Amino acid sequence: MLIVAGGLLVAAQILRFGVSAAEWQQGGWNAVQTTYLVLSVLMLGVGVLIVRYGWRMRQDGRISDEPGGGRVS
Repeated sequence: MLIVAGGLLVAAQILRFGVSAAEWQQGGWNAVQTTYLVLSVLMLGVGVLIVRYGWRMRQDGRISDEPGGGRVS
């Protein structure tokens, strides 16, 4: 579920970048809203992290960044 949610968030942010690019084409940097662009970048990062956590939970049933793949030997 986290992988799907994160993937949808990433897709939405890519579409938002398309809107920002269209605004930039029409009026340059003056037409692009800085807050809108910064929030898009932050949400893109959040979406990638959600996908990563979802993938890790799918792999071994829990989130772990410890060396050794999170498995007990």
